[in-house]
Amino acid sequence: MNDLEVKLEVREAKGSKLTIAVVPDGKAPHVEKIDIAIPKQREGLIKHLGKKYPALAEEYKADLERELDSMADEYTRQPVGTDPKGSEELDVSRIVRPHLFHVPEVSGLLVPVATIRDGRPVGSWQLLVQWASGKRECRELEEHLILPNGDRLWLHPIPAPPLPGTQSGWTARGRRHWLEGYTPQPEEVFKELADSFAHFLDFQLAEAAGHTAVLTLWTMLTYAYPAWPAVPYLWIGGPLGSGKSRVFEVLARLVYRPLASSNMTAACLFRTLHDQGGTLLLDEAERLKDRTPEAGEMRTILLAGHKTGSPARRLERVGDGFQAKAFDVYGPKAIAGISGLPPALASRCIRLMMFRAGPNSSKPCRHLDTDLSRWSRQRDDLHALALANGPAFLRLPQHMDLCGQMRGREMQVWQPILAEAHLIEEAGAEGLLKMVQNHAKVSIEQISEDTSPEVDEVLLRLLAESIETHPQGITPSELLQKAKDQEPSSFDRRSPRGVSTVLNRYGQRIHRVGGKSLRPL
Repeated sequence: MNDLEVKLEVREAKGSKLTIAVVPDGKAPHVEKIDIAIPKQREGLIKHLGKKYPALAEEYKADLERELDSMADEYTRQPVGTDPKGSEELDVSRIVRPHLFHVPEVSGLLVPVATIRDGRPVGSWQLLVQWASGKRECRELEEHLILPNGDRLWLHPIPAPPLPGTQSGWTARGRRHWLEGYTPQPEEVFKELADSFAHFLDFQLAEAAGHTAVLTLWTMLTYAYPAWPAVPYLWIGGPLGSGKSRVFEVLARLVYRPLASSNMTAACLFRTLHDQGGTLLLDEAERLKDRTPEAGEMRTILLAGHKTGSPARRLERVGDGFQAKAFDVYGPKAIAGISGLPPALASRCIRLMMFRAGPNSSKPCRHLDTDLSRWSRQRDDLHALALANGPAFLRLPQHMDLCGQMRGREMQVWQPILAEAHLIEEAGAEGLLKMVQNHAKVSIEQISEDTSPEVDEVLLRLLAESIETHPQGITPSELLQKAKDQEPSSFDRRSPRGVSTVLNRYGQRIHRVGGKSLRPL
């Protein structure tokens, strides 16, 4: 505070309990004992100074707040590995992953930024937080935050600095706007996102509204999921050319910190999800059925990552041996592929089946990045909405009544989506919850009607593969034989007529070409 005509002196310090002397130029010092770790006591000191030195309070209040906050950080910072209360056990609910968190006192998320240091670009993290009081801050990333009651909220693990070229999902302009008090309306954010999905993705008419709402709500959930003990996955299925990759292209522009795994090994993915979190987008999921160590590790990540407190474990080399290490891989994940998923993984997913667009549809030809401002604006709103609605998110898991007759895994998968719909409907999106509830009911019924959840996906994949080998079409008997060769246990009791019935549901009709055949549309 060299630019002020007042200074703060610490006369005595016992941990965070300080005796502070406020020395205005030419006036008697004001001495007070406070616990510097408790924000209310720091605020009380400034109030006392305001009564004793009225001019000081107005002119230098903001500077005094910064000085006291700095002293709080200095006198409460603990050496790495020490416990602020000696041998007292730490409540693990006071430890959060810093990339995105929601607790009753505060919500926060990390944003990578690039700055110039010593003439060179370097990457660092900014921690954006919004307190329950409404106060908003942009801070440097440290090991803990001091809560209003003086307790610490520990941030772990602290990620390595990002690369200077790492793109930030939240623009600098958007962050400034948020710090100045901007708060988007949930129903408006929902509508804009839904419009984007509907503009670029082609769904069958009967399911278009439900699929669009689910994709929109799931996207918003990627910014709120730490409030839940479990998060649903998305499973995007369908034949070749049905638009699965296009779904991922739109998701990658909107979800919180998208992470495409197409060029990542399982070992790299373990560490990245543990250190930095993010939303995993796993395309070409056929490899999950491979009997290789790499596929096994990927399955481990997916099976462990849908619930909190269920880390994935793998052996890491330590010296000349190996040691088991736990990785926190909890978070939202979207999976796309032609073939079905392992049953244990499929039960954790909301399934969306895609089909080829009609010949007159213009949607597959629409370029996603002709209007880049659309995506940056929507991402900015999603980040701002995430911090502004932290307390509301924490209440949503309690709304189990929204699930109707759902039980077990069905309830676990759909409750977060329905709760988000409830929140947005309360903000003004009339009828949203009922529509999503009806869509969920139909989706669950469709899955329960399948004698084997993977039968449809297998037949669609084999039909797609037959386009090159059977240009004139493939008969139901031939398709069934291919399915039996690949998965005999699922198709031994199936008939050609049954195969035709399954494919009819997806618009793949029988045509006559020198005999009965199936021609992909």
